[in-house]
Amino acid sequence: MEKLKKDGLLLKQIPKDKQTPKKCKEAISQNPKALQYASRKCIDAEICLTAVEKDANAFRYVPKQFVTKEMCLLAVQSNADLLNKVPSELLTLDICLLAVTNKLDTLAYVPQEIRYEILNEETPSELLESIVEHNIDWLTYMPACKNGIDICMAYIKKDFSVSKYMPVAIKKNQKILDYQKSQGKISLLSKSYNSETGLFIAKIKVIYERIPSFLCDSRIREYSYTVMAEFQNFDEFYNFVDGNLCDAELRTCKFEGIDLKKYNIEGAVIHQDVLAEQGLFDGIYFEGLKKRIEFTDLSEVEKNEICLLTGFNYPKPVDEDGYGRFDNNYIPFFYVSDIHLCHRVLHKFKLRASKEEVKWYVKSLAKKMLASVGTFPNDSYLLIAGDTASDFELAKIFYEELVGLWNPQKIVVIHGNHELWDPWDEIENNIQVYREYFKGLGITFLHNDLLLIKNRHRHSILSEDEIHDLKIGQLRKQAKKCSAAILGGIGFSALNSKYNAINMRYGKTFEESTSAEEALEKDIFETRRFDNIYRKLLQALPENKVIVLTHMQKWDWNGDSYNPNWIYVNGHNHRNYFDISGNKVVYADNQIGYKTETVGLKYFYINNEYDIFAYFKDGIHPIIKSQYMDFNMGKLVQMSFGKEDGQIYMIKKNGKYMFFIHCLYSKQSKNKCLYLLDGGKLRKLSRDRPEDLQYYYDTLDIYIENVHQLLDKYTGGQKKISEFVKRLGGSGKIHGCIVDVDKPGNFEAYSYCHLFVNPTDGKVTPYFAYDVASRRVYKDFKALLESEESCKLLQGNYTRLEKEKNLNMPALEYSSQSEEWGDESSMYDEGSYLYKISRIIKSLQYVAEKSIVRIWNEELLNYDFVNRIKEANRIEDMIDNSFIVEIGGE
Repeated sequence: MEKLKKDGLLLKQIPKDKQTPKKCKEAISQNPKALQYASRKCIDAEICLTAVEKDANAFRYVPKQFVTKEMCLLAVQSNADLLNKVPSELLTLDICLLAVTNKLDTLAYVPQEIRYEILNEETPSELLESIVEHNIDWLTYMPACKNGIDICMAYIKKDFSVSKYMPVAIKKNQKILDYQKSQGKISLLSKSYNSETGLFIAKIKVIYERIPSFLCDSRIREYSYTVMAEFQNFDEFYNFVDGNLCDAELRTCKFEGIDLKKYNIEGAVIHQDVLAEQGLFDGIYFEGLKKRIEFTDLSEVEKNEICLLTGFNYPKPVDEDGYGRFDNNYIPFFYVSDIHLCHRVLHKFKLRASKEEVKWYVKSLAKKMLASVGTFPNDSYLLIAGDTASDFELAKIFYEELVGLWNPQKIVVIHGNHELWDPWDEIENNIQVYREYFKGLGITFLHNDLLLIKNRHRHSILSEDEIHDLKIGQLRKQAKKCSAAILGGIGFSALNSKYNAINMRYGKTFEESTSAEEALEKDIFETRRFDNIYRKLLQALPENKVIVLTHMQKWDWNGDSYNPNWIYVNGHNHRNYFDISGNKVVYADNQIGYKTETVGLKYFYINNEYDIFAYFKDGIHPIIKSQYMDFNMGKLVQMSFGKEDGQIYMIKKNGKYMFFIHCLYSKQSKNKCLYLLDGGKLRKLSRDRPEDLQYYYDTLDIYIENVHQLLDKYTGGQKKISEFVKRLGGSGKIHGCIVDVDKPGNFEAYSYCHLFVNPTDGKVTPYFAYDVASRRVYKDFKALLESEESCKLLQGNYTRLEKEKNLNMPALEYSSQSEEWGDESSMYDEGSYLYKISRIIKSLQYVAEKSIVRIWNEELLNYDFVNRIKEANRIEDMIDNSFIVEIGGE
């Protein structure tokens, strides 16, 4: 005790279980820093307070349960840095203000909501200026008062880029905006009126910095933010936009007490009733639309429409988290037809409307249509199958709005019969007007043309004349490395005995015919034009993935059966249907029509693969290395192949492939042998002579049949697990025996949480791994979800399903003997055995997924072997020596 009276820090040498309250009190009294060595059982709040009163730095060692507000004030008053030791529940305004006043640095320890309380309208300007001078980032906490605005103004005049740090309230300040406008740093994005708040709103983009691109000095990168400037007074709003009200959406403003004759309202969307009251209404444009449409009898079409239900929710292709947006394995195609803008305008306004109201409504339809999709997958195409508008001016309003919302290079448009009404001209002249217009917008317009898509992008367009001029082999060469093609045109209707040019409007060329027979002859001529192109392409590209995009249904222009490899998209009759069967694929189920209120987009995907050997006959073919590389590239198989010598052979049979190479295995090899190519690797074969190629060709069918039998039962269960993971909000991607659980982050290529599905007994191994050499294995799926941060969302959904006692939840656990784990939920595991098995299964799956045989096991030709494997109870029984084939090379 006497030693402690002289040096309290000697308390450190006394074990905590040997300390007493008296010893601790004596030591702390001698040196408050001894508090850090004291047992919590031997001290109390009074002892701690005494220590802090003597030495504020002792506050660092006060146990949380003994900390009081009085103690915090004492500590911070003596040493402002101790603010970062104050418990969050005791960080009050007065304590934080005390710290910041004494030392500006400590604002970093202050909770964000209290920072705004400290820096308010009553805060002295000197403190505000000092804080911003100390850290420019703290400009964001300036109060929206004169002092705060003046400080922000002074800083942006010195360096405009600091505008980004200003708080939203000051970014919206009129004085700030006027200065930014005077510097040419803002652009108006939209102008509108909010009837709920009674405010005029200008949506503004403020460009605060322009710097050369990191990759290219000639390109300038802009950095900006968007702000909504609000004005109570119309004159202030009008002056701010420099008297330019073009496209201002002011339809809900009543303009009471405002004489619009004193303003330039050209292009402004103002309600027709307001304009009529002030003697400014002009309904000539709407009346012209009305006259052109009203004389057309649409009763029969409207009566037979099969419409989308009001409030129909269009399916969204991408989750809200954006997962799957950049899946390059597929090309997304969205489609719509028969929007009939003119008719929708008449239904909307009925009696009268100004031109600006009509434009506003048409633009809103374009926005609404795209909003139905949510997040667009990368490189999505938009197919519009005609009858968008029978008025060219309305069509232009619609498409000019559309190209601001969707990449015009990915918009493909065809005519419907309604587009032929305006311009009222001969059909070829009408088509040319639209061609030139769409070319200016960057939109692809097809009329008896073929669009070729390569690497998900527009590759080339073959015109009607070019299609006829090219020979079959030349057409195949053009489309050889294209993953999709689109044949587009009206199609016409000569084969429809009821609805053809005799009783359907096709524009001037048809309607000024001298007789019904002459009109039908023209319909026959146009029908044959398109059908001849179709038949030529059907002969040349039957195996390619071709979208036949027509306005008329196929039976109107071609009476033959459908090509099951092609996709047919059409509109026109407003009878929505689709047919996805083994014999045909038809999407005619997004015809908007006249009556439905819903406007949106539906979609389908096309595999991004192509097959350069699609038109090779079945047989054994010698090929060269570049052909083999091109084939794998077309199948989206990533590989490297360094072998330079040797002869490559391809076996093709019923759409399935095998590839071999006859070469020396290595420089030390004496004799050339035949090897099976597994991507860039060489697999050794028991039958390894070139003359054995005929054997592989002859037995390929039975081999593939047995592989499918082996995989069918396994993949069915695996797919159920995959769907369950997706239902929880996870990835569900299958590769080999593995199902990915978590979705990769924005900057990550892979998942780290997985389920290994045993190919013999269906049992599942949940595990986490950064590499193939080691992993942490969990006793069940729930333990994995609870342990890994990337699975928090899935864990919540899993728990919810558990509470609901959902009967569709699969049992996903490491083994049936879970009790062997005891209290442990996971264990460390090493070795690449899981991936060895998975690679074998993945090689077998290539048969189903890519139509490529990459692993050959003679036993798979034996039905007894296949049955034994299917009935195996252990991995060792299935993945035995007969499956471990030798691999070499790269």
